[in-house]
Amino acid sequence: MRIVLLVFLSAIINCDGFHWRDKTSYSFEKTSADADRVTFLPGLSRQLSFAHFSGYLKGSTENFQLHYWFLEAIEKPDQAPLVLWLNGGPGCSSLGGLLTENGPFTFANVLYLEAPAGVGYSYAKDGNVTTDDDLTSLNNYHALIHFMEKFPAYKNRDFFIFGESYAGVYVPTLALRILQNSSGVFNLKGIAIGNGLTSYKLNDNSLIYFINYHGLVDERAVSTGTGYAIADRVSVSPQNSLWNEVLNNCCGSQCDNKCMFTDDQDTSCQKTIDSVRSALSGVNIYNLYAKCAGGVPKKSATIHSASEETLKGVAKRPEFANLFRKNVFVRDFSSAYPELNRLVVPCVDDSRIVSYLNLPEVRRALHVNLDFLPEWELCSEAVFTNYGRTYEDLSNQYLHILEQKIPVMLFAGDVDMACNYLGILWFVDSLGLQMRKPMEHWLFEDTDGTKQVGGVYKIMATAENTTLWYVTVRGSGHMVPEDKPVAAYSMITHFITGKEF
Repeated sequence: MRIVLLVFLSAIINCDGFHWRDKTSYSFEKTSADADRVTFLPGLSRQLSFAHFSGYLKGSTENFQLHYWFLEAIEKPDQAPLVLWLNGGPGCSSLGGLLTENGPFTFANVLYLEAPAGVGYSYAKDGNVTTDDDLTSLNNYHALIHFMEKFPAYKNRDFFIFGESYAGVYVPTLALRILQNSSGVFNLKGIAIGNGLTSYKLNDNSLIYFINYHGLVDERAVSTGTGYAIADRVSVSPQNSLWNEVLNNCCGSQCDNKCMFTDDQDTSCQKTIDSVRSALSGVNIYNLYAKCAGGVPKKSATIHSASEETLKGVAKRPEFANLFRKNVFVRDFSSAYPELNRLVVPCVDDSRIVSYLNLPEVRRALHVNLDFLPEWELCSEAVFTNYGRTYEDLSNQYLHILEQKIPVMLFAGDVDMACNYLGILWFVDSLGLQMRKPMEHWLFEDTDGTKQVGGVYKIMATAENTTLWYVTVRGSGHMVPEDKPVAAYSMITHFITGKEF
């Protein structure tokens, strides 16, 4: 098990001036969490040496029952900070983060929350898992209040919220809800998001550049996507043909490094962008240089040609469907084949944790209902399909958090394509903050004791000197602590302790 700390969470807010407050009155009578204590975890050669708990937290009403798994720090849990982690999706379980990305934990108490209802072991009593950014935030906030009732020792403990992927929406919106409700419960010290979705527009446009710069487009893709090759009209090398098609159809007279491709609603431009999307077929979208688990199916030459049988058994990861949602050809394909649109290319193998978490003895150990709940899945199609996306750009939310003097870290594995590092950099630069430290390498100590380059970083700041860290993790994909655990541990330690690289 890795000794990497990370946290991924979800959070939401109303964008109209950020003025709503929860009027509920809370009391913190000491209540026991002993009923949720996990005393035996099946399948381990030896049981864990630190305390951990699993059970349910109530959302905004009794209808919403959110499953949590809480692990105390190995060292000094009575003094260690509290960290909340939620994976993204929307609709993916934070237990994926726990079991495949990070843990156990040396210096932080970490709470994993499966949210929204319908994800993992979490459920709605009425069976309705329809939700949106704001309702998800509200339920997560109330779940945290309930957590403090179960574990009152953590009231006002240093508290950090971390997230991954769609948690680029979850985390800042939840943080704002906490900041706007003066319950005197949370001592929020910072938020951090890995490969977060912070702006659909910047994520989509930067991905076009990323795909070209990494040599993923070719003349065949143009012929497949547009019906003819640009080489018939312009003298260009074949490997650059799709890129030139993109520039000709979408950019006009704009400089090619300034073009915002998704701004052009012309049919020829949108069709070419759809061809670029197809160029990702068979490539691991979460890590460009990682293998596809099980190999690439024979019929998946393009996303559009993939059949349901071809994709059978593929891990259901909705991040791929977050890309180019406004492209007319992507929308048409999504409408015609919704069952395929919800499946990413066959590169993620979640079979081991799915099998483990569906064992009856494991469900009993984690105090999960054996009869009421369906099988545990890494990502819920029902939640993803019925999820309302309220926010397409989170600039106002992040700026408001910084105004409240809460530090932020946006970090990114630099070979992820679901939420790529370049789009996150563009987002940071768009916020209009002051340069505190220009871009440079950051170093970490590897397992052999040598210093290695972890990636690059820069620090921006508000006029009041509240900092935003932008950090890349060299050679990592979407799941940073899984790909680069030692570097990730160093990065997170620096942020939580407030020590710059």
